[in-house]
Amino acid sequence: MTERQRHHIVQDELFESAPLILLPGVVGVDAGMTLTKVARGTARGIELTSRRTKAAAPFDGRAVAPDADRIGVTGARAGDVSGDSRAMPVQEIDAAARGLVAMLVAEQRLGDGEFVMALLGTGTAFAAVRGGKATHLGGTPLGGGSFVGIARRIDASLSYADMIGAAERGDRRRVDAMISDIYPEGIGRVGPDLTAAHLAKQGDSSSDDFLAGLLNLHGENIAQIAASRAIIANIRRVVLAGGFAHGNSALVASITSMAMLFGVAVELAPSPGFAGAIGAALVAAEAT
Repeated sequence: MTERQRHHIVQDELFESAPLILLPGVVGVDAGMTLTKVARGTARGIELTSRRTKAAAPFDGRAVAPDADRIGVTGARAGDVSGDSRAMPVQEIDAAARGLVAMLVAEQRLGDGEFVMALLGTGTAFAAVRGGKATHLGGTPLGGGSFVGIARRIDASLSYADMIGAAERGDRRRVDAMISDIYPEGIGRVGPDLTAAHLAKQGDSSSDDFLAGLLNLHGENIAQIAASRAIIANIRRVVLAGGFAHGNSALVASITSMAMLFGVAVELAPSPGFAGAIGAALVAAEAT
């Protein structure tokens, strides 16, 4: 099994959009705790690549972007940047919001421009975005890091791709105590298909079922926090970005269904794992 097959999150993508262009010589790097994401302009569109962040390894701009004139760097590991005159640090929330707004504009999905960004990475951060400006609303340590960490306690051999695939195959109703187990018709505004207690059911279940329940645990709880932040900010729209939301349809579905209970709409950003890298590149391109 190759590294790319084992770690499905290591991806190559292309964001094709006439309205959103990165000029040659400008590269954006989102150096996260788990992944380093890179955005660079090409004749075909914005090339998006990612690879695992090397623990305790300093940022090497010459290896990541040997031909770049300017590099916008963001993410939890952006502070490791040293000795590269081309590198321009960009605050993580600002970079992600900038990239997300640019992608939404390019796809004609910006609407009135007001939304809560839920940035799902190793942990999850929230920000109110108005007029292209982001205001941090706090966060939660629930994210891809906690999901992977708990899953590997169950089976240390699993890759991230294995975990997400297993969660999609599994049936969380075998491990979660459901509202329907107690109230077949639901209770109040809470429907029978929602969770009464995560991972609390005893009996026969598979590791796939457990991972389905674990992923849903993350989705429902992140959704409740996101919805509360949105309501406090007087915004009823949440846009999901970050690597944990990237290619993770079961998580997105879980977040969406829970947030709907609070009257909050949820949508997935284009190329969600690369919002920070694109935003960092755009900021660097405008720097004088």
